[in-house]
Amino acid sequence: MTSLDQVAGLVPFLRARRGPAGPDDLLAADLIADPGRLAAEIAATGGGRGSDDPQVLASLWWQGYAYRTAGTTLAAWVVAGSAPDPGAESGSGVGVARDRPSSLVVGPDASELADLDPLVGRLFGGHLDPLGEALRECHPIGNRLLWGNAAASIASCLGAVACAEGAGPGVGDRVDAATAALPHGMGRLGSWVEPHRRYRRTTCCLWWKTSAANGALCEDCSLR
Repeated sequence: MTSLDQVAGLVPFLRARRGPAGPDDLLAADLIADPGRLAAEIAATGGGRGSDDPQVLASLWWQGYAYRTAGTTLAAWVVAGSAPDPGAESGSGVGVARDRPSSLVVGPDASELADLDPLVGRLFGGHLDPLGEALRECHPIGNRLLWGNAAASIASCLGAVACAEGAGPGVGDRVDAATAALPHGMGRLGSWVEPHRRYRRTTCCLWWKTSAANGALCEDCSLR
């Protein structure tokens, strides 16, 4: 059983697929190379969100992307002790449903990485950092919002794993290790209020500005 199978067996909504990219998949390497396509993908989410604010749409698209890529990857490491190489050139990206990231996509030849520091380095330096730069070429989104969204997305996935029925011994310690390894000062952009059960962020993803939210705030929102 692969690391992705193990994490999906514990938390079914942490979906992932290894194999060649399909027609509806968005690979990080393609989006980094073509910011115009990235901007079009973000704009396509406006109807479902109920917003035409580019900053709001970029924020929420990025949060969903980080959830599926970074969150699922680190959750796999927490559960299985390894995860597929998340570097953009390894074929990593997302599958899309309803115009939004819905699953992690992993290249068929991506190797498994067991050491946390190289895994985090590949995840950020080889994937999220250049994609975040491409996104900021399209939309005026601040670094605190960008990385606060990523931190909250990762925390959501790790918290689900830590609280899942059947989580093995040592999972809590590995959640702490993964949280501590995050770059960009992400530890200052949110924290666990209750160990691995409730997370509170210090930035807002702007979801409350959409008509879909109708003014409601997320459970981890800094505005609460």
